[in-house]
Amino acid sequence: MSIISLIMINKYVLLFLVIASASFSQTKFDKLISAPFVVNQISGSETDGLNNPRDLDFNTYHSNMNELWVINENSATFDSNFGGSTVTFYNAGTDSQWTDYRKDSYSGHFMHTASAIAFSDNGGFANTLDIQDANGNPSGYFSGCSLWESDTSIYARVNQNGPELGSHWDMLHQSPFSVGIAAETANIYWLFDGFHNTIAKYNFQEPHSDHEHGGEDHSDGLVYRYDEVVVERVSGLSSHMVIDQGSDLLYVCDTGNNRIIRMNINSGSINYSLTPYGENIEGYYSMHNAEYETVIDSGLINPTGIDIYNNYLLVSDYSNGEIIIYNIEQQNNFREIQRIETNLSNDVMGIKVGPDGSIWYVCTNSNKLYQILPPLNGDLNGDNDITLADLMILLSHLVNASSLNQDYYSIADTNSDSMIDIYDLIHIIDTL
Repeated sequence: MSIISLIMINKYVLLFLVIASASFSQTKFDKLISAPFVVNQISGSETDGLNNPRDLDFNTYHSNMNELWVINENSATFDSNFGGSTVTFYNAGTDSQWTDYRKDSYSGHFMHTASAIAFSDNGGFANTLDIQDANGNPSGYFSGCSLWESDTSIYARVNQNGPELGSHWDMLHQSPFSVGIAAETANIYWLFDGFHNTIAKYNFQEPHSDHEHGGEDHSDGLVYRYDEVVVERVSGLSSHMVIDQGSDLLYVCDTGNNRIIRMNINSGSINYSLTPYGENIEGYYSMHNAEYETVIDSGLINPTGIDIYNNYLLVSDYSNGEIIIYNIEQQNNFREIQRIETNLSNDVMGIKVGPDGSIWYVCTNSNKLYQILPPLNGDLNGDNDITLADLMILLSHLVNASSLNQDYYSIADTNSDSMIDIYDLIHIIDTL
């Protein structure tokens, strides 16, 4: 920085009198929805093992809060074995981030054309299979949902050469072409059943007797199919789902009908029993009298990704790559507050808000994982860097020579003290 610039700064500091203050101290998510621009940062790629990634979720077990799992439709390009796979990003979004690619040796069945992943509150996770028959039988319909433990000493480690069927914890096979999943609690999950065009609830109860991994005993499984709730799958696309744990409302991307629906997971009753396909289970039922409704039916083309963060609903649109954010504080009056442009049409498949409030999403065709971050504090000209130009913009604001657009206030509060003042200017100087 030149001597002239320093002299100008000292001169203007002496002229500084009063700076208006506001409540600018925000989480990353708050900054994202109020920022004049955002930063799309690549955080994972094909070299990490990503290959047609279709979904992502953070491990919700209490000791693994910054552990992001991405599920691939198939194995990595460097892995010649067939079957779905996962890439775990540890310390996601930090300088110490590292990855772990894994594929169970029996994933050709249990993750055949894997389409969605969801973590439950007990350290387990489940995935759906976007395939008619998980054994590759063209006339079969043996497909549905697989259950796993996230314990890395077990997942894709035990029974890899037999005698049991890999490390899977359980599986039920009543939903071919399932393309979305949401965890309720423990071993209960909700599925987007693309074959029956409806929503189903899977309760694995006690996965394989005595927590056996790789077994074939599915006899205590319960499946409830909500046939009154009609949805439409789009071939090759996921239709993700999420449960608002505070209200017990399930939100579903009904991709084929260009809408978002909402369902009360505590509603409905058994109408009649169904005959399970290919396996003996404790119960398989058609339900009726469930409470459900369409909550968004405009402004969407191919909604695929969905998540809830506080009082906000996020939906990603595969067709144009937009991430639309709605305020859902008033449950019967959703208000669209922002559309984040990724400029990635026909690619964005799943989204998730991280523990720090940043937004993550996977691109299924370009094999990438992105993190959306708010602008750098002090980046007032939007070039994703802190330079002398940013310093002069803030200085001009402080001396009332040129006022900042109010949208930039949170970025100008570089020291996060809820005020724009000389200390923010000093912070920028220290950054240069």
